[in-house]
Amino acid sequence: MYRKLFILFLMATPGAFAAEVDFAGAWRLNVVIPAEPLVGLLELEMTDSGWIAWVEGGPTPVTISGQQIELLIDSRDRQGYLFQRKLTGQLDNGKMTGVMTSIDVVETAAEFGEDRSVWTAVPYVFSATEFPIAEPRMLKGIWVPLRGVDFRKWSTAMTPAAIEWLSGYDARMDEPQKRCVSPGLYSAVTWSFPFEIVVDDDKIVMLYEAFNLMRRVFTDGRDDPGFYPNSSMGYSTGTFENGELIIETKLLTHTIRDFNGEPISENATISERYRLSDDGNRLSVILTLNDRENYDRPSIRRRVWTRQNDVVIFPFECDPDAFFRQLYNEGRMQEYINRTPRRP
Repeated sequence: MYRKLFILFLMATPGAFAAEVDFAGAWRLNVVIPAEPLVGLLELEMTDSGWIAWVEGGPTPVTISGQQIELLIDSRDRQGYLFQRKLTGQLDNGKMTGVMTSIDVVETAAEFGEDRSVWTAVPYVFSATEFPIAEPRMLKGIWVPLRGVDFRKWSTAMTPAAIEWLSGYDARMDEPQKRCVSPGLYSAVTWSFPFEIVVDDDKIVMLYEAFNLMRRVFTDGRDDPGFYPNSSMGYSTGTFENGELIIETKLLTHTIRDFNGEPISENATISERYRLSDDGNRLSVILTLNDRENYDRPSIRRRVWTRQNDVVIFPFECDPDAFFRQLYNEGRMQEYINRTPRRP
């Protein structure tokens, strides 16, 4: 709607701003860096108050003047520290090109080699993989995560209810993995741990090293039986369409999206689209969190793994006694108990 109104305005008002309307829409954002390219979804809209932008579903400051554009994307390094990626460039013949600069990078940041990288953006068009998943058994094996690929966008389009919940978040008390509790499906897929895929006639089983988590993805068309309880990994069903494995998950328990504490509600759903590379040895996923209670726009993450069947998946050992013993020694056990309503 905003875009249509803006086009009508431009038809009535000729001038330098006419070219700016070409920015509106969804774009596939790609940054060429030495390790792995960064890929993301960029969305641009013109509103009555000016241009607004999102990257991977998270709000992103944007400045557009004529054919020039500047984006400021808040991201996390692999240690969780916040830094900014500034993208400056221009639109020409339906394609954006420019240079990315990393700013506010702390000494421990792992994003070295990105500075002055070239970025491009082309109109987003969905297309299936060139190497389709012809049959489920092509997915069998052990998959090890690769670096890069994901912008790891920091800020999200949280609702007022989510912002209020987050204002009371205490990472020391509320982060589930600190007390050896499963952080849930969202974390299991996006964390940098290997996992194994086992294929059966009616389901796919995914075994994650992180927290020894397991999930069953039913591929025979069944739905949940109606009495299935909410759980950290939810209830997953999978279909094969256009060479992709598409997984839909529901019946999740309340948890957090990341260590920053952004909430995920029990009514949230998670969609995953898995693709194989042309040689069958790289597996990629686009993970979308849909949670209208907490986010005005879906939040997107991406991962890529390589097939390495000689890798050993180790048991994940976690002792909750260390967490509770320290609270007891500090005299904070009652404080922890009082925060019980904030935990599933």
